[in-house]
Amino acid sequence: MAVLENANTKIKSKNKNKNNIIEEPLIPGLPNEIAELCLLHLPYPYQSLARAVSSSWNRAITNPSFQQCKKTLSRPYLFLFSFHKLTRKFYCHLLDHRTRSSTAAARWFTLPLPPSPITFYGKLLTIAGTMRFGTLIFSTAMSQWSSASAGTFFAEEGENGKIVAVHGGASLGAKIYDAESDTWRNGARVEVENEVASFEAVENEGKVFVTEGWRWPFTVIPRGWVYDTRSDTWQGMGIGMREGWSGVAVAVAGRIFRIPEYGDGDVKVYEERSDTWRMVRGRFPREKVKRPLKAKGLDGKMYVAGCGLNVAIGSVVSLCGEGGKRQRQEEGRNDSVCIELKWEVVEAPGGFRELEACHCQVLYA
Repeated sequence: MAVLENANTKIKSKNKNKNNIIEEPLIPGLPNEIAELCLLHLPYPYQSLARAVSSSWNRAITNPSFQQCKKTLSRPYLFLFSFHKLTRKFYCHLLDHRTRSSTAAARWFTLPLPPSPITFYGKLLTIAGTMRFGTLIFSTAMSQWSSASAGTFFAEEGENGKIVAVHGGASLGAKIYDAESDTWRNGARVEVENEVASFEAVENEGKVFVTEGWRWPFTVIPRGWVYDTRSDTWQGMGIGMREGWSGVAVAVAGRIFRIPEYGDGDVKVYEERSDTWRMVRGRFPREKVKRPLKAKGLDGKMYVAGCGLNVAIGSVVSLCGEGGKRQRQEEGRNDSVCIELKWEVVEAPGGFRELEACHCQVLYA
C-alpha cells in the first residue's frame, strides 16, 4: 500500500522530483510503504503536529489517499460541538474514548473555533458548518477550518462518501455535496401542502428519513418523507414510523434506533416491513447522560452526547437467528426482542458541566 501514489507521481526514496531536487525518504532506513503505516498509526492530534517535521511528511499526511486509509488503520473519534448555557459561546471538542481505562481518564482535546459564528452540522469525512454565505470544513490532518462551496440547508447526512443535504420551505428538496470535487448538485424535490419549517433527518442504507417530529399540543401526527439517494426520488414515510419517532434517532448497523429524551422510555428499533418500533434490551443510562441528546452511529456503535458532554456509547448486539434464539433460551428469556444494547458511559470533566451538545460526529482522524 502506498498512500502517496497518485495518477502522476509517486514519491520514492532518494529519487529526483520534477525540479531535480533529491527527495528524502519519509523515515531513513525504512521503505516509504512501512513509513506511511507508521504515520497512519499516529493518534490525533499528533498527525497535524508531525506535518512540521519535514516536507515529505507534510505531503504524506495532507494527501487525500492518506485520509482515506484512516478508516482501516486509525480509530474513531467523537467530535462534539457545544455551547455554554450562560455565555452562549460555542466550543469544539474531540473525545478519544479508547484511552479510557480503570487507571486513566478519556482524553479530551479542544479544537479551534470556526472563523465566524455558525450553526454546526457534521459531514461524513469532515466537520463542517453552514451559514448564510457558505460551508466550512474542518481538516483533522491540518487542524484548521477552510471554506468550501456554498450551500444552505436544515439537515444533512453522509451517504456513500457524499453529503446529502435536505432543505425545506414550500417544497422539500435534496442537494448532494461531493467533497472531492467541492461541488453541489441538485437532487429531486417534493411539493408539500404546508411549509416545512424544521425537521430531523437520519440516513440508513441509502435512504434519508425526514420527519417534522411531534409538536405541542401533540394532536396532529407528524409528517414524514423518505429520500432514496440511489433513485433520486421522494416517497411518504410510513405512519407507524412517524407516530413512533419521538426523541433522538440514530442509524447503526443498518437499523434506525430512537432514544426518548423524556421519562424512562425504552430504546426502540424500527422494523420497516411491519412499520413498527420494537423495544430493544439494554436500558439507556439517562441518569448519567441527560437531555438534550445528540447522537451519531458508526461501526456497530451509537454515541450519545448529553448535557455536560457526558457520552453514552452503546454497542449493538444482535440476538436474531438460531444462535440468538438459543442464547435467549439459555438465559431463560421468553420475549421476542432480538437486539440488545450494551452501554458504557464516558463522563466529561467537571469544567464542561454548563455545556450543552448541539451536534456530534464520529470520524476517523
